[in-house]
Amino acid sequence: MNIRLHTQQLLLLFSSLLFFMQAEAQSQYQFQVTKATGKQEVVSPAGGIYYALPKTIFKVSVVLEQVNAIPGPFASYAGKLLGTNDYIKARKTYYRLLSVKVDPVTVADPAQVYYVRFPENRSSKEVRFFGLQMNDQGILTGFGPAQKQNQKSMMPSPSGAQQRSSEMYIFSDHRKGFDMQAGYSRAQKVDTIRREITIDTVTIKRFLFKTSWVNLTEEDRANDAAKQINNIRTSRFNLLTGYQEVNYGMGIRYMDVELQKLEHEYLVLFLGREYRQMVVRTFVFDPQKQALSGKLLQYTDKGGKTHVLSISTRVVNEMSKVAGKKSAEPDALFYRIPVKAVISVGSGSNPFYSDTFEVPQLGVVNTVPVRENTYLRLSPKTGALLKIDKR
Repeated sequence: MNIRLHTQQLLLLFSSLLFFMQAEAQSQYQFQVTKATGKQEVVSPAGGIYYALPKTIFKVSVVLEQVNAIPGPFASYAGKLLGTNDYIKARKTYYRLLSVKVDPVTVADPAQVYYVRFPENRSSKEVRFFGLQMNDQGILTGFGPAQKQNQKSMMPSPSGAQQRSSEMYIFSDHRKGFDMQAGYSRAQKVDTIRREITIDTVTIKRFLFKTSWVNLTEEDRANDAAKQINNIRTSRFNLLTGYQEVNYGMGIRYMDVELQKLEHEYLVLFLGREYRQMVVRTFVFDPQKQALSGKLLQYTDKGGKTHVLSISTRVVNEMSKVAGKKSAEPDALFYRIPVKAVISVGSGSNPFYSDTFEVPQLGVVNTVPVRENTYLRLSPKTGALLKIDKR
């Protein structure tokens, strides 16, 4: 009886000893990850660090053509002298959308920052197996002993997504003013004075000419400009039909081009002038689950219609059946399960620009358990788990 009781006491003592040894071993190797709340963290004697998960924001570059329409100084005489109603009647400014470019930018997500409390009472032998790898933004990229990266895989491909195509828009236009308006605005006026002198039956007539200078009215100047247009067109017709009967060779083309330029300068006095310039606007869009769309800018087209340029996000592979986690067990790290979304920019139902990007912040945050001799590799762009090794 005593032997049996003694055996039971030894078994109980051995079980208790084994339990405390396991608890002690676990306390030596466990680390704890908690989400940062802005308050002071409970630190261990070994200390701790912060790490973040990445998210993607989008740099949106919008290129517009700004058109400034200026009526000509003789616009009120265009119908009377040229017989046309197609001319600029009032000064206005309108825009035309040329291009939209969206570039993803990876940054640390302030909403997903975590504190890693280092294990306590660890031996120097075990410290070698604990290591966090982060990039220059504090984004977690790996866990475990450092491994050499494949240099070939780190080099960007010449045809990869890292390259960005540059676009150039060139606008060639004439001057903003009206050169032909700066013409001579005075005309010579000659008055004839008739004098009759009668001596007896003889009548003598004498004519005197009085010359003076007067200012031309706006209608006179418009009429003179319209005559110049007619003269230029007659000269072009004579030039092209061989009226001079002289073979000018390539000189005919040069003279014709110059006459067209001269005619254009007179025409804009009646029809008005448009000059264009490129306007570039840059925006930053941060899609979140609570804000999947946003307004970029507002502009008016040639017809006077107002357009509101907006950006929207539509998730294409929503992880609705994956349960996320807000807290982690000991020896576990947070990572992301990212999703892809369609980023569209446009006004109305038809988008002007649309493309698919990875938007990690719209995905799900989960945890992965790690132990000693475990190596993890995470994507620095999405926070997704790329590789896990157990050695």
